[in-house]
Amino acid sequence: MLTSARKKLAASLRPFIRDFAAEIVHRTHLADPARWAQHKLTIATFHRVLPAAELAMYPMPGLVVTPEELDWLLDLFTKHYTAGTLGEMATRFALGDRPEKPLLAITFDDGQRDNHRHAYDVLASHGVHASFFVVADATERDTTLWHDRVGYALQTPAAGSHSRARAAASATSLLGSVGVDIADHNVVHSCVSRLKRMTPEQRDVFIDELELLTGGAQRPAWDGMMSWRELKELHQEGHEIGSHSQSHAILPLVSDAQLEREVAGSRAHLKRQLGFEIDTFCYPNGDCDARVAAAVERAGYRHAVTTRYGINDSDTSHYLWKRCDMQGQHARSARGKFSEGRMLLRLSGWLPSMA
Repeated sequence: MLTSARKKLAASLRPFIRDFAAEIVHRTHLADPARWAQHKLTIATFHRVLPAAELAMYPMPGLVVTPEELDWLLDLFTKHYTAGTLGEMATRFALGDRPEKPLLAITFDDGQRDNHRHAYDVLASHGVHASFFVVADATERDTTLWHDRVGYALQTPAAGSHSRARAAASATSLLGSVGVDIADHNVVHSCVSRLKRMTPEQRDVFIDELELLTGGAQRPAWDGMMSWRELKELHQEGHEIGSHSQSHAILPLVSDAQLEREVAGSRAHLKRQLGFEIDTFCYPNGDCDARVAAAVERAGYRHAVTTRYGINDSDTSHYLWKRCDMQGQHARSARGKFSEGRMLLRLSGWLPSMA
């Protein structure tokens, strides 16, 4: 009992200890990028940008920043860094460019419609460009990515031909078959994590059945993927469009033939639809092994990013760039206020668990 009480106390104090450490580091300028990152390449990762009303409806809030949070983060980036697209910043870094304000690339994964609707104007107001990694099939058909399908299914009341109780019992059984407890405090995250271990075929069968039990495929009217027209508009304004594969498959799990389609095929697909070269790649879920990295290089991409946390030095492979993921909570202190010290500490790559 005493041990449990101590754990709870430690958990409640941890955010304030973290904030205190971040403030000390900030006030002593230990986390100033010009001091420690001038010979490094930092890459920031975003996914979705949603206003509060839409965020409240979205089942995976850890992938979201609000437009206000993005605005604050971009203000911090431009204050401390030379910010731009992955292609530009990584090329400058490779050529030995080391400006007084260190290089930082801004990236958005998945190609969701909200990136154009809510991030585009905020980026423009700060005069910075970003890289947007899009899934070719999802863009072509405006289909929901598989992790969002899971999230929406698990927050949708059971309906259809089954009674609610019967459908709920069947869904609970289906989740249990992959080791997910419906009572888990974050059942969406647990389910998505387990489905990442499946082949694309196994995963699609599971999600189809889950959606059937919960009333069919669902998503809000505001959700969806950016169109080809919107992607062309981003490109014309100086932003970079990169590939996030053909279908968002976990690439180490696919066959050689499918890997070729996901990597080289998506590059050709995007070039055909958009009319310009696609030079950068983002591994779905960040998963990559030697076979996958070789396929990306062979396909003609110049740079590829993982989701491995950290910042990069001159020895980092151009096909294994590390990144720092950005979430709304990362920008705020335990009291909910924007915290420059906390964010700079996170961007330093020193203490990801604290920051």
